[in-house]
This record gives sequence, C-alpha cells and structure tokens, in this order.
Amino acid sequence: MKKQANETNAAMEPLGIVISQGSRAEQAPRFLAYVWGPAPETEVDTPARAA
Repeated sequence: MKKQANETNAAMEPLGIVISQGSRAEQAPRFLAYVWGPAPETEVDTPARAA
C-alpha cells in the first residue's frame, strides 16, 4: 500500500529544467561611436559694457 502512495507522490513532482537569466526586461542596445574631425569653433563673447 505504501508503494502506491510513493508512486503517486513521484508522479505529482514537477519535472524539467528551468534556465533563468533574471528579469525578462530587454537591455538597451549598446552603441559607441567616435567621430574624428576638427574641434568645433566657439564664439568669443564680447564683454558687456556698462551704460
């Protein structure tokens, strides 16, 4: 009789492999760029004159 009880318990046990990487949220794509070129020219501000 106990043998049947063990067989039913074994049949109820979940079987399988679970592979998890954590959250299901997708990571943002990684993108790096380097632009080679001349430095941008900056405008020279003239000092404001007091009236």
